[in-house]
Amino acid sequence: MPLDLEEQEQLENLKSFWVNYGRWLAIGILIAIIGYGAYWFYNKNQTSVALDASQQYEELVAAATKSDFPLVLKKAQNLEQNFSNTTYSAMAGLVAANLAYSIGDFEQASSQLKWVEEKAKSESFQSLARLRLVALLIDQKDESSIAKANELLKKKIAPGYEALQHERQGDLWLVQNKNEEAKKEYLQAWEILDLQKAKQSGLKELDSMTKEMEKRNPGENQRLLKVKIDSLGGF
Repeated sequence: MPLDLEEQEQLENLKSFWVNYGRWLAIGILIAIIGYGAYWFYNKNQTSVALDASQQYEELVAAATKSDFPLVLKKAQNLEQNFSNTTYSAMAGLVAANLAYSIGDFEQASSQLKWVEEKAKSESFQSLARLRLVALLIDQKDESSIAKANELLKKKIAPGYEALQHERQGDLWLVQNKNEEAKKEYLQAWEILDLQKAKQSGLKELDSMTKEMEKRNPGENQRLLKVKIDSLGGF
């Protein structure tokens, strides 16, 4: 059936469009297909990596419950080397550091904390490792360790760790026999914890009665801090 003039014109326009733009249209479609394929492959690969890291971490935790430090260290180092972009590597480092400290291997505890402090992708994990490392350095009580602890405490801290930072600063002053400065830092840490509790309860601050109750019967996260304050004369 012969085409009428309008249909012939439309066909000619289509041919002209394809001659002028068909190549670029095909390239665009090809790029889109490649891009989607790359995105799909990336997501699948990331999921696979996360699952592998999760399994490694579960095995590490199981070994930690048995106090099998050689295996814990092996698993932690594997996660740090091969899965450093995952949160599991930082968590593994912290677990390994805790176990190393509990068995008196301060060198490995320090090494694991340094890795997390320097390499973890999470600022929170970095801050936690840094403040634990400060505690280890303070325990050594030598001039070099005190200087290193002081430098670490000057670094920016992740939100939520301000109270612990003040407590560690107090510990640092205390080991240098600067009791007044230490108590000031401990009291500041206590106030921050009270403000955090108030915020969690939707309050601007705790009322005076609640504050007094906290001082007499502190929560788990404030008990050791209260002991430190009491050793310096109390509130």
